[in-house]
Amino acid sequence: MVAVYREGEVQKALLKLGVDCSEVRNELQGHCPLHKERTGREDINPSWSMNQETGVHHCFSCGYRGTLLSLVAELKQFKTSFGLLDFEAAKGWLTTQVDVDLAQLVRQMEDAKNNYVRLRQPVAMGEARLAVFTDPIDSALSARGLTLESCKTYSVKWDNNKSIWIIPIRNADTGGLMGWQEKGQGHKHFFNRPPGIQKSKTLFGIREWAGPTMVVVESPLDAVKVGVCRNSTEGVALCGVTVSAAQIDLMKRADKLILAFDNPNVDAAGKAALESFIAVARENGLEFWAFNYGSSTAKDIGEMTPDEVVFGIEHATHCVMLRGSLNVKSRS
Repeated sequence: MVAVYREGEVQKALLKLGVDCSEVRNELQGHCPLHKERTGREDINPSWSMNQETGVHHCFSCGYRGTLLSLVAELKQFKTSFGLLDFEAAKGWLTTQVDVDLAQLVRQMEDAKNNYVRLRQPVAMGEARLAVFTDPIDSALSARGLTLESCKTYSVKWDNNKSIWIIPIRNADTGGLMGWQEKGQGHKHFFNRPPGIQKSKTLFGIREWAGPTMVVVESPLDAVKVGVCRNSTEGVALCGVTVSAAQIDLMKRADKLILAFDNPNVDAAGKAALESFIAVARENGLEFWAFNYGSSTAKDIGEMTPDEVVFGIEHATHCVMLRGSLNVKSRS
């Protein structure tokens, strides 16, 4: 059983660590503090949360998880002589800097010896849960360059009360609803529901995909935009940038695989993600083409015109041509 912290202790500890967060019910939510170290890019959409009572935390994008003790040890770089995380040093820091209950921490060390807590299994989901949402409104569609028809094709919905997109995540084999992503329109809001949804087991849009070309993007709404621009269901999304073995297997279904991460010519994180995918593709014998951003300064497909998206797909660069440089063919 994990120890319960006194009111305000966890939030005070995060402030001392320099971790910005906001309070949502009993959770503290913010940008993942170790996202860049794990993925090579910043956590742009807040994907991380920590329970205010237990100190258990989890990033629903990169998978980083643990307890307040492990977070302190990693951020303060407390290590033992064997190179392991020094939880005794972390405990000492908390007791002196935050004035936490020492007895509680001792019990936590005994009850959670490896300091990593198994997440609760996601609650069962059903189609009825989506019935409370509506079709996306015209202003939101226009802002994203999407159509109502394309959103219906991908079952994308809208929450009028919160002005957020509701993006369903489905089982790749059965099509059953696993949960959904919530994404704000014109304001910062990002949440996976239920927490712990296993996005790495599937691809957004894989049930709608009909081949033969598959265009893989990071954001589900960009996958929908590919469909608008190409009048197809070629777009699928990772819902992040980390690629799992299960997702690689799904990509192998395509006759032609086109990777369209963020623009590597203007975005350092996009370049790092592409470099990482090149390595993964080679390890798995996966042939792919890289989306051609040409001379565009757009960060991703979501910022591009339909003509630019079509050009980027039709003039994609084969992975063999990426060996020397990640700069792709310029648009004439």
